[in-house]
Amino acid sequence: MSIFFVLQCACILFQYTFGLQLTGNPPLLNVPTYSLVTRDEDGNTGMNILTYATPVSMRPDRVWSISLYKGTVSHENFSKTGSGILQLLAPCHAEAVRILGGSSSRDTDKRVECEKIGMSWINSGISDFPEVLPDCVYYLKLKQLGEMIDCGSHDVAICGVESMLVQDDGVVPVGNEGKPRDGHLNTGLLREKGIINEQGRVEILD
Repeated sequence: MSIFFVLQCACILFQYTFGLQLTGNPPLLNVPTYSLVTRDEDGNTGMNILTYATPVSMRPDRVWSISLYKGTVSHENFSKTGSGILQLLAPCHAEAVRILGGSSSRDTDKRVECEKIGMSWINSGISDFPEVLPDCVYYLKLKQLGEMIDCGSHDVAICGVESMLVQDDGVVPVGNEGKPRDGHLNTGLLREKGIINEQGRVEILD
């Protein structure tokens, strides 16, 4: 009797007992939506959308893990500089996701396009670092620790948090639409608005 047959029988028994079934499609999750700000070697600011980000340690130092899609300008910039600002987006940034996540800085001036929807980039207030989006929930200045990990379509970078920025000592800022901001932006809301599809890809408007 082969081990494969035994495992197959075990899987069938498990499914029958607990009402579960194997699937190649993971369930949809509602996860926070971030934007990573980077700079190239000439000092030009770039932004993209990033949802694979999570804290992995808090003592003795805060450490985060971020995943960068290969072939993007953000991946290229971060690979060279090892630093960036991670912005946790708010619902007022939903339309900016189409620009930052649905186009490349190689053929689109994302700064100009963001200005068109009233989301002009602002000075971060961090010495020697790029502009950021206004009204984010918080901003984390990240510095890469060690080498990036090749995970296939993405490279994972383990990063130390050098500094954290919030607005007005935790007071909820007002979004660009003039109403108090309601928590952080997540992929569930982006799907509801039709900005991303179930695969997490940005829906490009005609």
